[in-house]
Amino acid sequence: MTSTKIDSRITQIILGVSVFLLVYVALFSVKHYADSESMNHYFIVESVFTNPVMALDHWGKPLFIALSSLFSLFGDRGVMIFNVIVMLLSAFISFKLSRKLGATVSFIAPVLLLFAPVYYPFAQSCLTEPLFGLVAVLSAYQFVNKRYTLAAIVVSFIIYSRSEGLLFIPLYGIALLVKNQWKSLPFLATGFVAYSVLGALLGKGFFWYFYDYPYSSIVSFYGSGPFWNWFIHYDSIVGLPFAILIVASFVYLLIQALFKVKNSFRSKDFVLTYLVLVPSAIYIFGHSFLWYKGWSASVGLPRIVGGVLPLIAVFSTVGINKLLSIVPLSFFYKKGHFLVLSFWTVWMIGYTFYGKESVILSQPNDMNNLINESIYWLEKEGYPRGSESIVVYKTDYFVHYGLNPKKEESFLKTNIHRREHPENELMSGDLIVWDGQTTPNEGGISFISLDTNSHFQKLTSFYPPTNFKVLGGGNYFITIFKRK
Repeated sequence: MTSTKIDSRITQIILGVSVFLLVYVALFSVKHYADSESMNHYFIVESVFTNPVMALDHWGKPLFIALSSLFSLFGDRGVMIFNVIVMLLSAFISFKLSRKLGATVSFIAPVLLLFAPVYYPFAQSCLTEPLFGLVAVLSAYQFVNKRYTLAAIVVSFIIYSRSEGLLFIPLYGIALLVKNQWKSLPFLATGFVAYSVLGALLGKGFFWYFYDYPYSSIVSFYGSGPFWNWFIHYDSIVGLPFAILIVASFVYLLIQALFKVKNSFRSKDFVLTYLVLVPSAIYIFGHSFLWYKGWSASVGLPRIVGGVLPLIAVFSTVGINKLLSIVPLSFFYKKGHFLVLSFWTVWMIGYTFYGKESVILSQPNDMNNLINESIYWLEKEGYPRGSESIVVYKTDYFVHYGLNPKKEESFLKTNIHRREHPENELMSGDLIVWDGQTTPNEGGISFISLDTNSHFQKLTSFYPPTNFKVLGGGNYFITIFKRK
């Protein structure tokens, strides 16, 4: 059996095992990865059948909504299965692209991607980073295969998987010009034209993408952080084995590019540099800058890197293969490459899972447990007892009661508009479940404004075993108030 066939066979085994592991995570996980963020994506997707204009929701990401909507008919687990499919496709395309870019041993690409600490939990989420990564790696794969028009069409939809895709389209425009593919340039507008026409038909206007854009504001309670945030926390994002390959590959390819500038314009090296490495770097450093400045509603979340992890896996795979090719491995040569990367595979998988409580990586935390305690209390006390409303700011309550706030009215309310005087908006008997993170930050209602309000009665409070800080700086706890 040739080394190419061995490489393919190992990849098939890795993907085959991953199917069972990821589907298991999606079906039997006990919580959503990223909690409310993930659940809100599901609510948006699931509501599109009763409210078609939700198909253009910026927060939900229109491309994600369109492709995952049918899966939502099977509930939030259905959308998680959609993400599993996207992750597996990304891993397969990463393998194919790595091989196309000159990696002789490419099975490491799916391993680096699927078993990265920050990527694996996407299987228990309805988040959009995996789809963004698939569009990014698929576009590069079509380009290296000289399907320039198809590459332009695919990448044109990337802005509807995540708004950072705006950075990719100009890069592809330049790449097409370098390759003298003038005829393919107009196809970079395919996604924009298609969704703009849809926006006009649904009454949102042709340029809805720009004047509905929700990320331009500065959200003070999101805060800011160090510019090197994602590099400092590399261990929880890619893990040490992956990080070593990234650094080694980057250093080697940088030195090679400096001494062989002309080679960087060859088809394979051009794609590797300008459509794999450069977009990844712009994406990560762009987010680093926004988090450092506290702009564009950036929160400095580790999972953001998941959007370009397929590209980083490709870059690292090709880089380590080129690096190994100059290492004297005697008569072993390719067998030596297989041996080294097989060791790395075992290390990578072990590093991600060793010492974890469960193969389902994202477990309920103190906040989840506290929310569940408050739900149990509400049910034990028989709420709602009649026609009263319960104001909540965490999506967990809607999930528990099987309700979708994006498509239906119910006894659960998501907001109070008269924030300064909530007593004027609520009826006697209505409840407010005040939680220490979302209610003051998103809801704009401080604890003191309810605790000192003579129109409200404090019913009960829930505190964690150990105090912990949340977004906004306060300690987390939950108090349930009743309108007198």
